[in-house]
Amino acid sequence: MSMNLSRRTVVRIISFLTAGVLALAVTVLAQRNALAYERQQNANTYLRAFDQLTSSVDKLDAALEKCVYATSPATVSALSAQIYAEALSAQQALGELPYANLQLEQTAAFVAKTGDYASALSRSVLQNDGYSGDELDSVKALHKAAAELKERLHTLENQLYDGTATLEDVEAVTKRLSQLTEEGDVLADSSYQDIEAEFPEMPTLIYDGPFSEHLQSRTAAMLEGADSVSQEEARRLAADWLGLDAADLTGETDRNGKLPCYVFSALLEDGSSTIYVTKQGGQVLAWGNGRTVGAETMDAQQGVEAARRYLEGHGITGMEESYFIDQGNCLTVNFAATQDGVTCYPDLIKVEVALDTGSVVGYEASGYLMNHTRRTDTVPAVTAEEAGQVVSGELEVLSCQLAIVPTDGEDEVLCWEFKCENEDGLHYIVYVNAATGAEHRLFRLVEDESGTLVI
Repeated sequence: MSMNLSRRTVVRIISFLTAGVLALAVTVLAQRNALAYERQQNANTYLRAFDQLTSSVDKLDAALEKCVYATSPATVSALSAQIYAEALSAQQALGELPYANLQLEQTAAFVAKTGDYASALSRSVLQNDGYSGDELDSVKALHKAAAELKERLHTLENQLYDGTATLEDVEAVTKRLSQLTEEGDVLADSSYQDIEAEFPEMPTLIYDGPFSEHLQSRTAAMLEGADSVSQEEARRLAADWLGLDAADLTGETDRNGKLPCYVFSALLEDGSSTIYVTKQGGQVLAWGNGRTVGAETMDAQQGVEAARRYLEGHGITGMEESYFIDQGNCLTVNFAATQDGVTCYPDLIKVEVALDTGSVVGYEASGYLMNHTRRTDTVPAVTAEEAGQVVSGELEVLSCQLAIVPTDGEDEVLCWEFKCENEDGLHYIVYVNAATGAEHRLFRLVEDESGTLVI
């Protein structure tokens, strides 16, 4: 059967097809232009971020240089605050560059360590009336490294502006990072490679902060001198802790790190559990039960008492509840050790209680194992009355006790702990150094029906 189309129909068909092709072409062109615009916008964003990074490192280096020659504690403290601020600015800029955490890993680490060290230095020079120990040498070394980094950043900046280098977009970086050499190393063809290549040597930083080198070799105080246990001994200890037979534990593996452990699993009636036992000393580091928790049938105070009974049932005594938080019908209670009436906050154990039945579904004791030991100096040089003079007159003191508090560098300070209240009924904790009488820390307590947070 044949079909005869009129001339008018053919014209209409051709017109419709032509219009469709033109519409498609316009759509494709618009999408292409939009993509090009987006790429250009991203390129401008990355360029501004790199400019900010370069500028911040410039200012950071200049402040470090001034720190080398400053002699007044107040001047060094002010310059340290500037270094810290510029380090934060540089970190913000790095966060805006695509995959900078991988491609500029050493740069990011240097900026973070320098900022944290400057923060600690600011406190130290004021407390010690100037540089102490190797602080000046550390500042000199940081200045030398910052100066080298600054030059490399400026070299790349010049290449970006004369067009001989570009900052990759996320898609390009993702594609390149997925291409690995046979040795598993990322192919080094990004614009950043000259910055990271032969990165300036970082000085050894020994200070009161999380990047201090002394933390890398720190050992668990509670496990010092303890014998190693075999996997079978650890299995028995884990089974005893859980109230099971050793044969009920399966899936044994090893976990290395600061506290090497044997790891076991068990399938219980109410869910699967995993437990970690230290290879040295055979102490339970942590365990957790993955069961689903139902609706609450008890209040927070009952949960705290259940957590306390759990610790005592495992022979852990001399602990004091510090604060708790209720999250998803589970109450996490933080316990700190006590010695001679002094609360030792570094010796922390966390117990998680399910508020449907009051059973314990989680336990974590890394702070306790790392720090728990007999302290030899718990006698204050400053009386509570003398320390109380430091507390602001805008606060009413509700209670006072001695406490050992951790520092940023995992050291310890004996302090008078004052719990206070302001005129609006908000609560604060003021710590006063029990050796010097100087204010050490101040925190605000955020309290609601779910528990207490310290900020």
